[in-house]
Amino acid sequence: PVLALDGDAATITVLIKPDKTAEFEAVLAKVKESLAKSEKAERKEQAAGWSVFKANQAVNGNTAYIMFINPVVKGQEYDITRLIAEVFPVEVQEFFQKYKDSFAGRGITPLTKFMTMGQ
Repeated sequence: PVLALDGDAATITVLIKPDKTAEFEAVLAKVKESLAKSEKAERKEQAAGWSVFKANQAVNGNTAYIMFINPVVKGQEYDITRLIAEVFPVEVQEFFQKYKDSFAGRGITPLTKFMTMGQ
């Protein structure tokens, strides 16, 4: 994988140019569709633990999307465009361009489970 994640869980913060949020949200919808239509069991497992949140406040003038992945499916691809390419090889260039044009930055934080508060 180009983007495999370490740890038990992870957050991926993606900063998107404020005038390009619709394009990025179309990319996210295509990733969701790709995970749902994939024949790989690992993709279903990834989808089940992958949530996306949109920040209510701008970060350095950009819109922040926080992906919370719990649990991380070890050894699997989390690169958005590669996941789209697995199911939609013809359309991937269009979505890669939308992602590239909207992108303003990214941070990845691997997490190790420390405690469950309910137990």
